[in-house]
Amino acid sequence: MRRTMWSVVGVLVLATVALAQSSKPAAQASAKPDFAITASYIEACSCDMFCPCYFNTRATAHGAEHFCKANLVLRVDKGYYKDTKLDGVKVWLANDLGAHWSEGQGDWLVLTFDPSVTKQQQAAMQDILTQLYPMKWDVLGVDTAPIYWKVDTKTGVATARISQGAGKGEVVLERVKGDNANQEVVVRNLKYWDAQSNNGFRMWKAKHNYYEGHGKKTDTSGTNGFLITINFSGSAKQAASD
Repeated sequence: MRRTMWSVVGVLVLATVALAQSSKPAAQASAKPDFAITASYIEACSCDMFCPCYFNTRATAHGAEHFCKANLVLRVDKGYYKDTKLDGVKVWLANDLGAHWSEGQGDWLVLTFDPSVTKQQQAAMQDILTQLYPMKWDVLGVDTAPIYWKVDTKTGVATARISQGAGKGEVVLERVKGDNANQEVVVRNLKYWDAQSNNGFRMWKAKHNYYEGHGKKTDTSGTNGFLITINFSGSAKQAASD
């Protein structure tokens, strides 16, 4: 009887310890990250389809020079940075990956924020984007200008445009018709930079890929383009300004 009683006590103690240990990691795992965004992109570059930079260590050779001049236009569908709400934030990244991006060195970058984006949201997005695209850039400027952003799934046309400000740009994509007209051509199982997940690269070829500002110009047609929605979260690396 005594042995049975101590056996029961021992089982209860072990169960209590196991419960405490199992609940501790769960609490830690549920800790909220400093920031998290779900963002949708209208994106185009000077390369042929599809994005050779995702499968090679150098940008495309355009004659004797290797470069990838791109416009990445994102809209935050839902997101936050600490206590700052980021829903609806629109940012235009005009850039050139250059020839040695795989070594962590890009060429140039210009950030343009829609006027509706506050200074605090700008600071938050700059921290997020620096982590999403962990490259060293020659940042030519951080501008503010109205950004038009629309994806029309009925007509199969996506348009992004900067019409005012220090830089001007336009990206027009047309949906690539697949073998089945009722389905998009989508590349899956491919990582988008440092984002934790994405919904696939939706093939929408660039009818026009244009940016001009800060002494740089990109103007191509019939080149690479896609739509994508990503999920990215992490820890803040710098304090957002007030």
